[in-house]
Amino acid sequence: MKLTSGKLLRAMDPGHEYRASELAEWFDTSTAQVTDMLCTLVEDGLVRMSSHATRIIRFERLAFQPAQPVPRSRNATQLQTSIATPPVTRTMQGSLHGDEASLGTLRGLAMLARHSRRG
Repeated sequence: MKLTSGKLLRAMDPGHEYRASELAEWFDTSTAQVTDMLCTLVEDGLVRMSSHATRIIRFERLAFQPAQPVPRSRNATQLQTSIATPPVTRTMQGSLHGDEASLGTLRGLAMLARHSRRG
């Protein structure tokens, strides 16, 4: 049986948190494959990623309620606009080592120099 994002999403109950290793055991597949699928679902806004003090990353399926219809205004000047935002991206917490630390230092220096030129 091939694991797909849809099957993974259907196996998760809304509001319940899961570890990637737990889901990998259910589908008899690698944790890395499940983690990649979950991160894709996070980027699509279907799953939320959270980490607690135990440093274990958990994933929660989001439950969506149907949106209420927006009443139309008779006055065309009262149009409501929305702001386009990029999808949720992965965020990692922790300290950097090696090349990543070096790049982080250079980025910080570049941003510092950038802000000083504006003034």
